[in-house]
Amino acid sequence: MNPKTLLRLALLLPAIAQAASAAPKKDYIVTGSKPDRLFLIDAAARRVVGDFKIPGAHDWVGTIVPSPDGRIAYVLVNRMESIAGIDLGTGKEVFRADLSSPGERVKCLFAFDVTPDGKQMLVYEVPVKLGLSEYQVEPTRFAVFDTNAGLHAKPVREFPAPRRVHTLLTDKNDRTFFALGFDLYEYDIATGKRLETRGIRHWDHPGHSRPDLLAFWPVSEPTGIFAAPIYSTRTPAAGHGAPVPVTSLMTLNLRTGALAYHDVEKTSALIFSTVLSPTEPAAFGAYTQLTKIGLDPYRVEKRVDLPHTYYAVLVSTDGKEVYTAGAMCDVTVFDADTLAEKANIRLPGCGDQSVTSPRLVRR
Repeated sequence: MNPKTLLRLALLLPAIAQAASAAPKKDYIVTGSKPDRLFLIDAAARRVVGDFKIPGAHDWVGTIVPSPDGRIAYVLVNRMESIAGIDLGTGKEVFRADLSSPGERVKCLFAFDVTPDGKQMLVYEVPVKLGLSEYQVEPTRFAVFDTNAGLHAKPVREFPAPRRVHTLLTDKNDRTFFALGFDLYEYDIATGKRLETRGIRHWDHPGHSRPDLLAFWPVSEPTGIFAAPIYSTRTPAAGHGAPVPVTSLMTLNLRTGALAYHDVEKTSALIFSTVLSPTEPAAFGAYTQLTKIGLDPYRVEKRVDLPHTYYAVLVSTDGKEVYTAGAMCDVTVFDADTLAEKANIRLPGCGDQSVTSPRLVRR
């Protein structure tokens, strides 16, 4: 290569780098499957662009929490006893928190999250002391880790937690977080002080029984609002007769803390998880059917049968597509308006997604 060509390349490289950095971000789906796989899917291209092996997964891939910049996926592995941080560009493990230690077995029952600044991780821990002839149940706790702690991360602080927590959601103001269980608890991240307790099982929803909630999928993207179906029975309008099973939608705004419940329908189909549209007053729910729920008023707008059970549902940033995932080894794409199937993406190796929680990231 002659000197003039080298000079031209040298002058062009900064411009090329700047153009690449300014390239518009795209939607990617992050999901995992047994025994030890993490996948990155280009949603628009309908293809898997990253297939990574998670070290020390031990045939268990659970909750996925992406970093705020979409660069790292933190994954609950090792039968709920470890959290691995995987770089979504290289597949390299860049973070590892092994929760158990000699003499103490610690499980994280699905519930952990990363703060909006990406600097800290909050983990709900259920510890048991291992004696020679007995196990001693210890108090549940929250543990805080620095995400830059590398492959041998240890808690920088711990504080008491209630039992029966299954989801953690950080407030977008970086000061508090929500713990979801029998009730909704809000805590100060820095001090560990419980700030507020609001009802879930002890909700204020007149005419309804104590509800049931299965909210293991901590999805709030792209709206910043967490949504989950919640089930109860309602007193008939006549005031007498058999109670009516009813499906309601619970929403928690992670910016304002606003918590709301709205009845959707007399329960006719089970919904495991829901997500809110960023562009219209609608929610989408999945299990054996894909359901579109209108929010003004609250009602079922459309419902279609799915080819098999899907535990999780996501929606694109532009609100035009819905993705069902979880359970088996594929991700299916639907039109958000008509619920017509547009594409099906099969995961390499066809491993079971099972208890993982697929997430949407922008990169």
